[in-house]
Amino acid sequence: MSEKHGLDARDMTALSGARTVGMASCENYEDRTYGTNGDADIDPSFAETARQTCQGPSGDGDKASFDAQTPMKFDNDYYLELIARRGLLTSDQTLYGGGGLQDNLVEMYSVDDGEAFGRDFAKAMVKMGNIPPPKGMPVEVRLKCSVANW
Repeated sequence: MSEKHGLDARDMTALSGARTVGMASCENYEDRTYGTNGDADIDPSFAETARQTCQGPSGDGDKASFDAQTPMKFDNDYYLELIARRGLLTSDQTLYGGGGLQDNLVEMYSVDDGEAFGRDFAKAMVKMGNIPPPKGMPVEVRLKCSVANW
């Protein structure tokens, strides 16, 4: 689907780096951290820390950062997390560890203060911003991402 809109593997890998400032609810990552999805490619101490987050008073409502090192800073640490097998979601970790182009991109984005990441992210955001919505779909800029304005 992304190729249909002119986004390639480099664009998608760069855009994934936006998760450097994001969070996920337990329900979205507990299968990975508990190993119930067959995913053994996870740092054991990271998995334990993530499991403890889910045991808080609100259970599934608890959240963990995609980038535990600098969760409120837009930087390239998300890619360092992937290299260390600390991708919070299985879909994150699949960006690294399978060999090939995406491994090379993750490694490239993880170095040099994120210069390559910043450059490619900006280009990919422009490309994505130029994708028109499907015909007839109402368009809005949400004040809160998870809730429609109306």
